[in-house]
Amino acid sequence: MNRRNGFLTVALLAQVILIVLLASLRATATTVPGKPIFGAVKATDITQVTLQDPTGKTIDLTRNETNWVMPQAGNYPADATKITAFLDKVLKIETGRLIAQTPASYARLQVADNQFAQKVVFKLANGDSHVLLIGTSPSAGSVHVRADGAKEVYLVDGLSSSDAAPDAVNWINPTYIAMLPDQVTAVDITNANGSFSFAKDAANAWQMKGLNSGETFDAAKITSMVGQITPLSLIRPLGQSLKPEFGLTSPAATITLTLQPTATVSIKPVVIQIGMKDSAENSYTVASNESPYYVRVGSYELDAFVTSSRQSFLKLPPTAVPTPTSTPAQ
Repeated sequence: MNRRNGFLTVALLAQVILIVLLASLRATATTVPGKPIFGAVKATDITQVTLQDPTGKTIDLTRNETNWVMPQAGNYPADATKITAFLDKVLKIETGRLIAQTPASYARLQVADNQFAQKVVFKLANGDSHVLLIGTSPSAGSVHVRADGAKEVYLVDGLSSSDAAPDAVNWINPTYIAMLPDQVTAVDITNANGSFSFAKDAANAWQMKGLNSGETFDAAKITSMVGQITPLSLIRPLGQSLKPEFGLTSPAATITLTLQPTATVSIKPVVIQIGMKDSAENSYTVASNESPYYVRVGSYELDAFVTSSRQSFLKLPPTAVPTPTSTPAQ
């Protein structure tokens, strides 16, 4: 065997040894039997959950005698199904795949006490509490986690940092007012540009009241606007206390919707008041006689009600096309 072949043989043996070692390490990380990281805790034991993102944004969810609520928003009803499904994911986390055990790795994996993708704190009925730090995601559907200040970092499946995002809309029923476009038979709008009234005729077609001679109503505009708010969805609840910063003492717009009555019930009009716009969040403060809660609604749904003028609902006359003039033959 010449020197070159000897080098090749040694290199090949080194590669084989490396492959065996990597396979062994990988098998150890994935096949070691795990146990629940939070022991025997059950979802029904948990009475409060606090979610926090890296910016410090937090949301609290509390279970009272009958249901889950958001105490920061005047005990606005939370969606128990969503919360329970999330807690089931958290409580299924096991210790099987150990990734790191040294503080030097925490920041890199985003599971340090002050550097994380999401932080979950939950309290039990017996007064105990637990902390879960959710970190980086090396692949789809898996994340690094560290719990209760322990030194061990584990890789787990079936959980993502977005599952624990502290966005209110993720934890509630986002429908603020449940109604369908076909239920609306009349609309009255008041804003800084005036008051405008619309109603459906016997053929179920929208008509604008108070048209002047020569004006043509554009029914597509009010049809689109009604469709944007039926149902009306919220971004986040604000609570049951009216505050000056809501801008609702002098609303930017008021919408009154008349709904089709049922055979046995005469339905009262739905009144929606639009307050202050938050340009950073792209939302308005909203109040309605259908709910005791003040909420934030996306500006996309409401901008037209705030800014529309009479001309917005009219079809513009066709632009006259100049008649070309002929040039005398030379």
